[in-house]
Amino acid sequence: MKQRAALAEHPFGTIKQNLGWTHFLVRGLKKVSGENSLIILAYNFKRLLNLIGVELFQKLMIAIKNKDKTTIKEIKANILPFISYFWLKFHFIV
Repeated sequence: MKQRAALAEHPFGTIKQNLGWTHFLVRGLKKVSGENSLIILAYNFKRLLNLIGVELFQKLMIAIKNKDKTTIKEIKANILPFISYFWLKFHFIV
C-alpha cells in the first residue's frame, strides 16, 4: 500500500504544483473525465519530453513530416525503452 501510494501520489502533486491545476473548471462526469484526460496527457507528454529530450522529439516530428521510414524506425528504437517504462509503471499501478 505504501509503495502504491508513493507511485500514485507523485504525479498528482507534480500536476498541482508545476501545472498550476487545483480544481476542475467544468461540471459533470463526462466533462470532468475529458478535462482530466487532457491534464494527464499534458503531464505524460511533459515527462516524455524530459526523458527523451526535445531534440530527439523534433527529429521524430521532422522524420514523420518527411515520411522517412528508416529514420522513424531508428528514433522509435531509441524511444521504446521510455515508452515501455511508462507502460509497465501504468500497469503496475492499475
